[in-house]
Amino acid sequence: MKQPQEDFDKYLIPTCIDELTSPVIHHLLNYPPVQEYIFGGKGVGFQGDGTAQFISKNEEYQEKIIEIINCDFLQMKCVKMTTYAKQ
Repeated sequence: MKQPQEDFDKYLIPTCIDELTSPVIHHLLNYPPVQEYIFGGKGVGFQGDGTAQFISKNEEYQEKIIEIINCDFLQMKCVKMTTYAKQ
């Protein structure tokens, strides 16, 4: 997830800096308190400080990430989604 975000930042943000810089999303994606609980994260869609997505290491860590965001990013709301691999 980190590579697509880096590519977006490198190639797309310069095309429309006012709309795509997304300082809140980038702050969240790089926020030190969530790093130990995730495999990666990225902005979703055109990333106008709207939506971020994380892949957590497990369901317990997912709850911890939500707790951190609810406490430190009051303007954001979390939507919990869990998918399971069959194999």
